[in-house]
Amino acid sequence: MMIDELLGISARMVDAARGGDWDAVVRLEGERSPLIAALSLSDPAALATFKALLVHTEEVRALAKQQRERLGDALGEHQQRHRALNAYLQTATD
Repeated sequence: MMIDELLGISARMVDAARGGDWDAVVRLEGERSPLIAALSLSDPAALATFKALLVHTEEVRALAKQQRERLGDALGEHQQRHRALNAYLQTATD
């Protein structure tokens, strides 16, 4: 039963990341971590569970990387606009 709960939380993390809800991703990771730590390695389903968790984690990481790159691009554009505005204001006051 714990494995089903763990995989459900992990799948919701992926869905939240796909939707850009990073607060939910963080919250769900907080729920998921103790369940992972409690997973018994002697459980026959443990290996399959860890493999599924790895797939979910890699997808969340890839989505986080894409988001980080988008934010970096947006920040770069903002900084460029800010410099242009400052140059315009400097020219206007000279």
